[in-house]
Amino acid sequence: MSTRPAFEALPLKEDHPPYSAWGLYGEHDELGSLNLLTQETVLAATSEIETGTSISLNLPLNVPIAPMNPDRGAFKHRFIVKPFSNDDEVVVNTQSSSQWDGLRHLPYQASKTFYGGFTQDDISGPAPTTRGGVHNLARKAIAGRGVLLDFRSWANNHGIHYDAFSTYRITLDQLLKCAEEQGTEFRVGDILLIRSGWVEDYYRRSDEERLALRGRAERTFAGVENSLEIAKWHWETGFAAVAGDTNAYEAWPPERSSSLKHALHEVFLSGWGMPIGELWNMEELAAECKRRQKWSFFLTSQPLDIPGGVASPCNAMAVF
Repeated sequence: MSTRPAFEALPLKEDHPPYSAWGLYGEHDELGSLNLLTQETVLAATSEIETGTSISLNLPLNVPIAPMNPDRGAFKHRFIVKPFSNDDEVVVNTQSSSQWDGLRHLPYQASKTFYGGFTQDDISGPAPTTRGGVHNLARKAIAGRGVLLDFRSWANNHGIHYDAFSTYRITLDQLLKCAEEQGTEFRVGDILLIRSGWVEDYYRRSDEERLALRGRAERTFAGVENSLEIAKWHWETGFAAVAGDTNAYEAWPPERSSSLKHALHEVFLSGWGMPIGELWNMEELAAECKRRQKWSFFLTSQPLDIPGGVASPCNAMAVF
């Protein structure tokens, strides 16, 4: 368990947003929960490497072929043919494929404040700063022990079937039972990956059906339940970061009438400074974990150094 303040002690100051941990790592901190990835934690995680097998956790940049959010542009790739060589250019929305949500993505909706208290003015006002930018994740260079909860496989084994493009809410009890059956134990500083089956269900669809997903009147996706007990478990277990194969990590749309009354995005990103990975490709990873009967591994991720950026492709891989 983490030695951080108890979940019930949050927020650390009365005038801070609910469940926030502002100031825990210093007034000007921009790494949030990534501070848990100490040199000692990373070094200990290298014991997960046994054979040198490496697995990419990234979808191609043009998958999905149309981002689920219609306000996000699709990937574009242009060749530049020159007399003696070739160049190319890409245009990509940083949240359109496998990516990290950085700390500038979603503020607390009531106060409109981001991690540590910066505001939209700090991002796009008359005197903008780079505070909270995704370049901080890039310069940290994320590495540590990754742990997969292969929820889709667990659900199938227990007769639970759902379309990952529906609002299926994964409960804490289900996650704990999945971890128990895998024999998975957690350590402070782990990077938690949850496979809901989004990628599997996406590839089962035709191109026509994939394009139609973008135009739905309401975007719905499977993910973890947006509840107080889920938030408390994430905090007290001490995860450095989390990632899912779905669009928003938590089930979407989040149930704001729940005990939490906030989207996990608000608490994780703007409360704790904890990056959220989305649309990660965990299919080959899940198969390898099942083959080995081992669901932990060394994980590396090198986000793009975009000064002041909101998000970045994750460039992540697992090493066994």
